[in-house]
Amino acid sequence: MITTEVGDGFAHVVFTTRDDGDMGHGGEYATEVDAEVAARRRTIVDLPWTWLRQVHGSAVVHVTEPGGGAGQVADAVVSSRPDCPLVILTADCAPVALASPEGIIGAVHAGWAGLVAGVIGRAVDEMRTIGASDVRAVLGPTIHPECYEFGDDDLKRIEGRLGPQVRSRSRAGAPALDLPGGVGLALRQAGVEKLTSVGGCTACDTNLFSWRARRDKERQAMVVWR
Repeated sequence: MITTEVGDGFAHVVFTTRDDGDMGHGGEYATEVDAEVAARRRTIVDLPWTWLRQVHGSAVVHVTEPGGGAGQVADAVVSSRPDCPLVILTADCAPVALASPEGIIGAVHAGWAGLVAGVIGRAVDEMRTIGASDVRAVLGPTIHPECYEFGDDDLKRIEGRLGPQVRSRSRAGAPALDLPGGVGLALRQAGVEKLTSVGGCTACDTNLFSWRARRDKERQAMVVWR
């Protein structure tokens, strides 16, 4: 696993890897977590997790108690409470941890469709609504442009939202999406200037699950809490 903090100790963050096992719950239609996965989750953070049924949209859940909102359909979650682990599951999309000095935290699942939908900006706005000031961000392992060939029509949609800087080239020279760059652009549009990146490319690193590179059905987790 990869452990870090957002800001100057604003929040703890863990990014799990293949070595930690599958942290998923069976896809967007699952409503329960099986016992084996629940046991693995407890070894990471032994508190009730708020996990989401992620659908590549822009809905944000506001958590007011440990485990609150678990299983809701959304792609971002925020809280001002301690002991409320906020969780995002990925296998190529970008996991983004957010936190402010007031103790307000957030977690965002940002794939290309989520970037177009504005999920990062909506999460930051919700944090500010409940009292956040200087929001900081950490980006975990995600697919990088050298491994992310992309159709031109969808690239144009993302460019329309974030600008031409999201366009890149794959290792083979084909049009590609710079997903980490897109996350940075979306954060800056939302007024978040301080972003730290940890971990590498999910497609290149075989100790990470990747749907794009290996058709992995398992998921790694990002857990944010304080």
